Amino acid sequence: MREIREKISGLTASYERQLELYEQIRAVGAQERKLIEQGFLDQLLLILQEKEAFLKEAGGEEARIRDTQDFLVRHFGLDSFSIPQLKQVASSRYQQDLAQLETVVSRLVPVLEGLEEQERGNEALLSQYLEQVKSHSPDHLQARRASRAYKPNHQ
Repeated sequence: MREIREKISGLTASYERQLELYEQIRAVGAQERKLIEQGFLDQLLLILQEKEAFLKEAGGEEARIRDTQDFLVRHFGLDSFSIPQLKQVASSRYQQDLAQLETVVSRLVPVLEGLEEQERGNEALLSQYLEQVKSHSPDHLQARRASRAYKPNHQ
């Protein structure tokens, strides 16, 4: 009994840590957007390294989460991990721990959805910026001038 409660508490703690990390990633994403808008690519690279470190740590939590979920699936004889199914099969002594787990997961879902949206927006903004830079690069401008030079004059 104690081991199961510790597993559920550990799972909750891992999700809480992921929530903290994803909140930090969201803050970095806001900085990322500003740097793209301002064209500060050197600083953007530094921010992306910081973001990568947060993502790596979140990935470590994800590995712990999967291991604990697998343990709980085996222990309770489930086909796959599901909090509603766990709540159905677990005895009353685990219900409070499962409710806490469910609360953390319910807070995590909108954060992940927001991050996905933010990431798409930042990628689109960066693509636009790179297209603008590319179209105004010295080589491109030279090519445009050269092509104009070869066009016949209209008289």
